[in-house]
Amino acid sequence: MSTRTYQFGKHRPTGLVGRRDLGEQVVLGCGAGGGILLAFLLSGAPAVLAAIALLLPLVLALVVVYAPYRPKGTSQRRTIYHWWRIKRYHRSALARTGGVWVSPAVEAGMRGDGTPPDAALAEPEGVAGMTWVPATVRGQQAIVVLQPEAGCVTATLEVASPGLGGKEVAEQVVALERWGELLDAFGNTEEHPVKRIQVLARQMKSDPYAHQRFVAQRDESAATASAPQWLKESYNTLADAVSTSAEEHRYYITAHATFTRDLAADGAARGEGDDGVAAAMAAYMEELWARCEDADLSVIAPLDEGRMAALIRNGYDPDHAIWDTDLPQAHAFPRNVDVRDGAFVATRAAGSTQSWFHATAAVVSWPTTPVGPDFLSPLLIGMPDVIRTVAITQALEPNDKAVERMLAEDTNNQAELHRDRQRGKNVDPRDLIAASATGSRGMALASSGAAGCAVVGYITISTRSAAELEKAKRTTSSRARNAHLRIEWLDLEHARAFATTLPFAGGIK
Repeated sequence: MSTRTYQFGKHRPTGLVGRRDLGEQVVLGCGAGGGILLAFLLSGAPAVLAAIALLLPLVLALVVVYAPYRPKGTSQRRTIYHWWRIKRYHRSALARTGGVWVSPAVEAGMRGDGTPPDAALAEPEGVAGMTWVPATVRGQQAIVVLQPEAGCVTATLEVASPGLGGKEVAEQVVALERWGELLDAFGNTEEHPVKRIQVLARQMKSDPYAHQRFVAQRDESAATASAPQWLKESYNTLADAVSTSAEEHRYYITAHATFTRDLAADGAARGEGDDGVAAAMAAYMEELWARCEDADLSVIAPLDEGRMAALIRNGYDPDHAIWDTDLPQAHAFPRNVDVRDGAFVATRAAGSTQSWFHATAAVVSWPTTPVGPDFLSPLLIGMPDVIRTVAITQALEPNDKAVERMLAEDTNNQAELHRDRQRGKNVDPRDLIAASATGSRGMALASSGAAGCAVVGYITISTRSAAELEKAKRTTSSRARNAHLRIEWLDLEHARAFATTLPFAGGIK
């Protein structure tokens, strides 16, 4: 049986002409226009001065748009144009907190009824302000996260799945088709507020030798001193036969609803204020739960306050057990979040003298060649020694809009290929494959009526030291290339990039 393959189109800039995006074209246009204006104003000056006035603004614009460089403490080479926005964010982050955010939860204490005061509910740098509202999903407690600054509402389900890497090829194809049906159910409904789905794959800190140490401690215990030798030997034989793994995976699905008039009206019909919006989101989560079951995904439970706090805290502090669900919202974030270094974000828990170092990479190029359904396996199951979170967020759109976007992309592809041929430039075969993939995807959308989606991916890795982090970065980059992906480390903006791998379905416009 032949293996089914999938193709991704190549990302194209949204500029009016050429391969530059619109902002870069504005800079180039202003440089050219400024040069012409200066040359006109200095038309009576010597010819050399007029020539300098004509060329200087244009040369500066070309340097801003085309000249790449790498600032100190970063690993990526970008142009001045791209670094300007990133540096502006980093400077503002340093100005807000001095570079080190300190959680107020410890000093704020607790109210008499056991709830934290409002002063304790603060978010670190990079995380938008949010309100946690309890709700009920299929009779189970859940937390709906309202983010007024981002204008959205999210909620998360935990699913039990071995991932595509644990399935046969035929099962992988069927699983993806069922997942596509889940996306169609939300994307092809114009009035449905849920238009974004995020999948989180969390690989946590684990100890494959923990069981062996337990056996050694048991043998030294006075409680087992009188146990017969045959019983000890039988237990040792059983322990040797048990297969332990150095990896422990958790999977989550987050639904993201934009706060629109439809959502507000639905919430007003179910209750008052935030409680009504939470009740409406809970109804959408029940629908998502049912769709997951149709897609053969076993839902463990929705994330309540304890589960949500444990997941977020484990992301910042992998030493904190993800199954410790007694953590309140105020302690979901660590004691310190340090964003002063551009190459990573450092976090430290209260009572700990050691920090964790985190770095986040964005997937900037998806496979431009046909890949199998398990092409992400090198990242999901191929790095047993790296603590990481892989987040894939899909923004859904109805079929007709998806076909229109495909037509625009296909027009850009064909225009660029035609322009390269006219210039006598050799056409990159990868561009031909990507253009073909865009056309074939459009045919599939037109014939099936399926919803379209824009996909973004982020990878966060965590280590105990900056040196280990550099090693883990190299490993992650290598595995990404094995998965036919191109990633870039988001230096100087790791704080807000980290939030894209939290269960808030962020990181996509």
